[in-house]
Amino acid sequence: MPAPIKAPLTPAQNKEGQSVQAKVFQLSSIPKVMDKLGWTVAARVMRKWFAGEPYELPKSIKQGDIAASTLSADKLIADIPFEWLFTGSKRVKPKVDEYIAELSSTSEFNGSAGRVKGSLDELSKGLIVLMTRLQRLGLLDAKSKKLKSAYLDYSDKTAIELEDISQFNLIRFGARDWEKATDALDDVYGALGTFVVKVAATKFRTIQNHHGFPAIEIEQVGLYVRDTYDFLNAGDDQLLGYWAPEGVTRPGPIDYFAEPALIEKAGVEYHKVTNGHFNKYRQVNGKGGDMMIYTTVKLYDVSFIIHLGPIDFEEYLSRSGTK
Repeated sequence: MPAPIKAPLTPAQNKEGQSVQAKVFQLSSIPKVMDKLGWTVAARVMRKWFAGEPYELPKSIKQGDIAASTLSADKLIADIPFEWLFTGSKRVKPKVDEYIAELSSTSEFNGSAGRVKGSLDELSKGLIVLMTRLQRLGLLDAKSKKLKSAYLDYSDKTAIELEDISQFNLIRFGARDWEKATDALDDVYGALGTFVVKVAATKFRTIQNHHGFPAIEIEQVGLYVRDTYDFLNAGDDQLLGYWAPEGVTRPGPIDYFAEPALIEKAGVEYHKVTNGHFNKYRQVNGKGGDMMIYTTVKLYDVSFIIHLGPIDFEEYLSRSGTK
């Protein structure tokens, strides 16, 4: 029998001032609630977690030191369609469209893959990463301040493969406090919570000499999600919403910081669920397998070029730690 979440009544309901017990809410019933809400992907992922043997993702996998391809099938989901992000939530597509439009309408100066205006470090972090990728591919020699001419097409690569070859930037979702408090409770939120969309160069060329300078030209990028499905707390026990057989809600402004054990709305008792509940479930029931999640790759045609001068290579050498 799965260990239930037992939530005491709120002080307002406990009029006699004695400790009483509310009806229990089974943590393992959340996927059924997700089904009811139409959260098909979130329900699928959580059911896989509940069915898995006890497992915590090692730090080496999370940080990418060891490739996710080394994981067994029960610890990996890699077939979620990228387009699901657009149908499962209204907040993803506008941000993705804005990113792609900017990458297609700028050259040289771009916060994702070019230079950053008004910054002491002129090269964007994304460009530093991309130059490192090119160096590993043998196409960039920072010390000689040269690029080799080449054309690379990775449009048929999977997300796991692109992660190791040409990923250079990302788009964050739900990372800010106000996003955590206001983002819609939807299928994407239920499956991923706070997450990033990774950006990889899938069609690009390196040019040895373009109008007197080495240059990088990006013709296509691939977008995908790489996410860890675990319940690790970094500090406080992370709140995952208030759940009931009828659905899910989040605390209002008054209760947002207090985080009571129960919230009552329209006669329905919603139970506080946190990361700690899932960790305790794993300890008590001997089930609960963390995993890596990847979506498929969504390809976008773009048009971006950046020329690299001697000072750019010097900055790269300084910031990348290349000797």
